[in-house]
Amino acid sequence: MIGTRSPRIVWITGASSGIGKALVELFVTEGEIVVASARSRGSLNSLQRSLAGAPGEYFPLVCDVRTERSVRSAAQRITARFKRVDVLLNNAGVTVFKDFAQTSVQEFDHVIGTNLRGAFLATKCVLPGMLRRKSGMIVNIQSFAAKTIYTGSSVYSASKSGGVALMDCLRAEVRSKGIKVLNVYPGATLTPMWSSAQQKTYAKVMMAPAEVARKIYEATRLSESMMIEELVLRPQIGDLKV
Repeated sequence: MIGTRSPRIVWITGASSGIGKALVELFVTEGEIVVASARSRGSLNSLQRSLAGAPGEYFPLVCDVRTERSVRSAAQRITARFKRVDVLLNNAGVTVFKDFAQTSVQEFDHVIGTNLRGAFLATKCVLPGMLRRKSGMIVNIQSFAAKTIYTGSSVYSASKSGGVALMDCLRAEVRSKGIKVLNVYPGATLTPMWSSAQQKTYAKVMMAPAEVARKIYEATRLSESMMIEELVLRPQIGDLKV
């Protein structure tokens, strides 16, 4: 219940749309202090207007997770204002729906840079403080693509599989130090990552971002003695035949 516990400082990357936006809306509604970062200032400002009057606090921050300087600058601003990050949600993600042979080097770099390098950079910035406090949580929005084969998504799948391996290793390294690491595997969710035609066709069977966000929020509210390591969320019908 709002008001019965101290608000946490929560940093959510890729906050301007999809699951990230839904996470921001939910965490702020639940009374948390949320730093919402994305590349687009306009989207962040629009989200700020929609959250006017919510119980929590919203702090928009432009950040490109592909760039070390941008991520370090964002982390420094967060620390200057709030002193710490209690929960990091590595949500920023992009994809290209192309076969391996048609995927360009530039597209490869963009997807890997955002999905894998971005999570690495943001986590590197908040981890030292968490280690000093012996407390903190890192949530990584991966994808069910890391657990199965989706043709036309080889680079995206590689970025998410790499992220899983990265964070599984981190969890083993820091779990004894009071830090929780959660990998979330959403299946098909109704977000702008899909084309407008795909969204229209499959909207009724895709998961809603707000539903996914609710389950992630609940997973961050466990007692200190318990950790969910993996959270798999999938449409009732399973894989979409796209």
